[in-house]
Amino acid sequence: MDVLALLRSFYAKLDIKPVVPESRGDVKVEAEKAGYFFSVKVLDDGRALVSFKESSFEFVPVTSSPEDFTAYKKELCRKLYSVFKDDTGHDLPWGMMNGVRPTKPAFIAALAGRGKSESDEYYRSEYLVTDEKADMSWEIARSELNVLSGCEHRESVCAGDRRGYAGGYSVYIGIPFCPSRCLYCSFTAYPLAAFKDGGDEYVKFLIEEMKACSGIFHGNAPDSVYMGGGTPTALNASQLDRIISTAEDVFFTGPSIEFTVEAGRADSITEDKLKVLKKHGISRISVNPQTFNQKTLDLIGRKATAAETIESFKLARELGFDNINMDIILGLPGEGIDEVKHTCEMIEELKPDSLTVHSLALKRASFLGEWIEKNGHSAFTNTDEIQALARKCAASIGLEPYYLYRQKDMSGGFENIGYALPGKECLYNVVMMEEVQSILGFGAGTISKKVVPASDTDSDKAAGDMNLGELIRSGDALHMDISRCENFKEVGDYINRLPELIDRKNELFK
Repeated sequence: MDVLALLRSFYAKLDIKPVVPESRGDVKVEAEKAGYFFSVKVLDDGRALVSFKESSFEFVPVTSSPEDFTAYKKELCRKLYSVFKDDTGHDLPWGMMNGVRPTKPAFIAALAGRGKSESDEYYRSEYLVTDEKADMSWEIARSELNVLSGCEHRESVCAGDRRGYAGGYSVYIGIPFCPSRCLYCSFTAYPLAAFKDGGDEYVKFLIEEMKACSGIFHGNAPDSVYMGGGTPTALNASQLDRIISTAEDVFFTGPSIEFTVEAGRADSITEDKLKVLKKHGISRISVNPQTFNQKTLDLIGRKATAAETIESFKLARELGFDNINMDIILGLPGEGIDEVKHTCEMIEELKPDSLTVHSLALKRASFLGEWIEKNGHSAFTNTDEIQALARKCAASIGLEPYYLYRQKDMSGGFENIGYALPGKECLYNVVMMEEVQSILGFGAGTISKKVVPASDTDSDKAAGDMNLGELIRSGDALHMDISRCENFKEVGDYINRLPELIDRKNELFK
């Protein structure tokens, strides 16, 4: 965690603005509240002069030097953490961790056969993570390995080879359209109404891209396919049919392959679209309310009403979908414990097969950033009590946590957690989050990722002599070599430069 991120985590409700530093080692910050000026100036001899509010002190490193900037920054942040903790009177749930994948150390520990006690100690000593989050990380890591074990003896549809998850791959199909843009959204998503052809040209080029890259894995079927967005069901039934039919033909998907489609918003769900998904044997869909409080839905620009979401969910059940996910967001503007309680009561009544509980990410690239500029941070509430309410809600209908991730500037410093009934977990979510499998991404704004298992023998022997911290820092903990290529986010760029993207993807996986 860098100094500015640490400051923002402790003082999320202040409008914190960095000031141009005088040199590489300087950090200067101003906040809207008088007395919260903060600065750090690193001297040539390694000392740092820290000014905070109306006081100042000198930081003298004990275990690092400015030459080892990563270690020096961590030691400095540890000191500042104690200062900010004393000033605010509270801890951060994830301590000094601010990456997307906070469960990675626990996953590595579990994968390497290390115990929970070593994992817990690493979280506490390295990042000052609370006992609750260290426990949660271990629980989820064990769940992830259980989900991945389903790939260990899966037989390839075409080649007949038997392989584990590391030898397989998954497919992501991106649909960058939505009926409208929500207040909090920072994803690649465009209002479909802005495209006169209703997205037909995009669908045409998306299909072309899939066909052009069909030989990358030599006829082996993927372990999972995930169609996300945006909102895939913003497209019409015919377009969905064409895309899924192409995926079936190109990637040999069938009933044994996990295939998720984010139906998402109820204002995009119709019976004919659901029947298309059912015809193709789509195994998992999402019907996402985000909240069941109509006042909040109106504020965040979610056009579907709470009642329409309930109707869409029930329609999907009537059509035979037996693995339906719902998303909710904690920390939405104006929502406190009573509003979250109402949403949880509706979740308990509907009983989805999985539930993803998001903590609102205060993204500056979203319309929410403009809203905060006008209204401030005081409307956002995300507390331990609210988090506990969501956990209790999931447990009450038999859902267990199985994956977790974080984003920058999350309200309350919390996380996003996926819960599911045993056997209803989403494999794609796990392989994507833990980066243990190659992913072919198709469509605007998607990322393809090549994950190559390294030779294990020597690495395993060396790893046996390392403690968990050394194992993680070695960069070889998962025996994976990861490389990426990205598709353009703008739909026009994606369409106009598709041959370049196809060449780039084929080169990556050559």
